[in-house]
Amino acid sequence: GWVLVGMAFYFLKPLYPEGYQMLFFAMVALGAGIHLGVFDKTLASFRSFRWLKAGAGLAGFTLSVFFIGAWTFQSPGLTWQPYSDELLNQAKRDEKPVIIDFYAAWCPPCNKMEEIAFRNQDIIKTAKDFMMIKVDLTERGDPLHERLIKEYEVRGVPTAIFLDSQGEERHDLRLLTYEKPDDFRQRMEKLKLQNPESKKKT
Repeated sequence: GWVLVGMAFYFLKPLYPEGYQMLFFAMVALGAGIHLGVFDKTLASFRSFRWLKAGAGLAGFTLSVFFIGAWTFQSPGLTWQPYSDELLNQAKRDEKPVIIDFYAAWCPPCNKMEEIAFRNQDIIKTAKDFMMIKVDLTERGDPLHERLIKEYEVRGVPTAIFLDSQGEERHDLRLLTYEKPDDFRQRMEKLKLQNPESKKKT
């Protein structure tokens, strides 16, 4: 029964608040540990059943500690700003490259990017030289978002748009799926090479 509950939580991951997946799994594991190790009085005809049940309860407690530890020590992740035309204008004035991430909470590759790539310390450090903008398409119908979808020809999520310091898209860098942190950072570095401020520093 607890395995089925855990599977249900797994398939509902896209609906959880960002960054709380590990905490929900910890709650399931802790519930299973308490139930099997303390409250469950089920008996069986073979002697080892009691030890199997105790072992399952201990495993639940152990998993809950692991998930809580993973949730507690995970990095805070990138800081994104919601899209506005003024932000793009500001980026042009500052000659700053821009990344626009089209995202949805129900999109598994989007969540994987959030949990892995966008919590990578090298990417977070590199992002200080960028204007990082998020467009949340979890719920459709927002006129601004619909305009952006047409303007940038977004076919689905995830879609990451890379704009140089002049506001022009680098189409060769557009990302349409999950990507490992090192590969994503390389895209960022390629975009930085077009930034006049970066050239002055080098």
